[in-house]
Amino acid sequence: MVRNEGGFTLLEMMLVLTVFMVCFGAALIPLLNIVDEVNDQQFFNQLERDLLEAQSYAIVNNVGVIVYFFEAGQHKYSISTYESNRQILAERTIPDHFIPVKGSMPDIMFLKSGMTNKFGTVYFKTNKKRTKLIFLIGRGRFYFLEE
Repeated sequence: MVRNEGGFTLLEMMLVLTVFMVCFGAALIPLLNIVDEVNDQQFFNQLERDLLEAQSYAIVNNVGVIVYFFEAGQHKYSISTYESNRQILAERTIPDHFIPVKGSMPDIMFLKSGMTNKFGTVYFKTNKKRTKLIFLIGRGRFYFLEE
């Protein structure tokens, strides 16, 4: 008597599942890098909005506004008024994978006119790349440059 069952053996099924899992795992590796890139981009978008808001606040309320980066070695930036009664406008965390860089500006102040008190660069460095926040002389303009 010959048995002719059309099923698969356990070994064949395990082999197919193993190949499927390897292909699925290989597809996830680039996806994790994309998630990190999106999170970094969200951070820089939030920082840009906060800086523009600080500049607008300085102009509208006729007060100096100062932004501290990596204050006291902490991974955060804070925005506050630069008057005798200091008022904190915003305080946000900087993602932990950003490394403080020596030579980077520790703070920037928006004057009552919206212009900055100095020009220079704030560096945001990770293991993979470095992003510069560059403040231009006059008019309080700034932009990001990725290296």
